[in-house]
Amino acid sequence: MLGNLKVILEARETIEPEEQELIMQLSPLYLEKLQAAQQVGEQLGEVRHAHAQTLRLLNRRVGDVSTEILARVNVLPLDLLDGLHDAALDFTQMSDLTDWLDLNG
Repeated sequence: MLGNLKVILEARETIEPEEQELIMQLSPLYLEKLQAAQQVGEQLGEVRHAHAQTLRLLNRRVGDVSTEILARVNVLPLDLLDGLHDAALDFTQMSDLTDWLDLNG
């Protein structure tokens, strides 16, 4: 909404002094919100990448992961997901994964 308002005001042929002041006030706020959204997007990308890597490793270590187990893994926060990835290096069977999830998830 901030971006739309800023664009609308800037598109006018004549800008009143009050509108110019509003544009000047909106610009830093708009940039701040844009940067915050970019950070959230980067964090989301990092989490998605970590999930994909961990699931790939789990499939190789213990076989196909069921939808139930997948759902449990998908809700793990990044710190636990990192822990699972490290622990999965030692997994040899599905029970290793379910035991880890029971203790940590």
